[in-house]
Amino acid sequence: MAKKRVTRKELLKKDDEFISLSTRFFQYVSAHGKQIQYLTVGIMIIIGIVIGISLYFKHLNKKALAAYNLAYNNLVSESSSDTSADTIKKSIEELDSLIKKYGWTKMATLAIPQLAYLKFGQGQYDEAISLYQTYLKKDKSASVYHLMTHFGLAAAYEAKGEHQSAIRHLQKIINDENNFLKEEAMFSLGRLYALSGQQEMSKETFKDFINQFKESPLVPLAKANLTK
Repeated sequence: MAKKRVTRKELLKKDDEFISLSTRFFQYVSAHGKQIQYLTVGIMIIIGIVIGISLYFKHLNKKALAAYNLAYNNLVSESSSDTSADTIKKSIEELDSLIKKYGWTKMATLAIPQLAYLKFGQGQYDEAISLYQTYLKKDKSASVYHLMTHFGLAAAYEAKGEHQSAIRHLQKIINDENNFLKEEAMFSLGRLYALSGQQEMSKETFKDFINQFKESPLVPLAKANLTK
């Protein structure tokens, strides 16, 4: 079938429609010049505010990072065996200040489990638990830091003698799809079952541990626990 040819009249009609549309547009602009001017200024102000806030947040994030690095460097500047009580105290103060001043930043969020770990080392188990739980609520990324936090919570609850709470957090590590810390968590779980008087659960856990982690240096200890 032959393609229908567009006539000159039809082409001229389309041009007229374009010209008519353009005319109506310019007439609208002329009639509403003030409103359009105010709208343009408003948009520019909003863009300026957004850019300003973005730059301000970037500045605060840099300050938060600097504060985090300062607290971290104070700890690693000395070997772990020689870290003084004053150094730990100073790092605790710096991390606490970072969290309070820049609480919404990523670095402040990451500082929470670091502070919890230091509190745990000072024997302040309730404060450590509270900080670890705060971190889990703030960071929804489900990263490996969550698994480390569950391990920290298990250690803090065990130190308080609350074995069932410790067991619950170890089970979360073991049941996670990520194998990070699973070996350590399963061995600790077997040990905690034994401490809480659940001998059969302890032996089953250690058997599973031996089957899953045949090359682990902890296998001899797991086997020793089976003979108790």
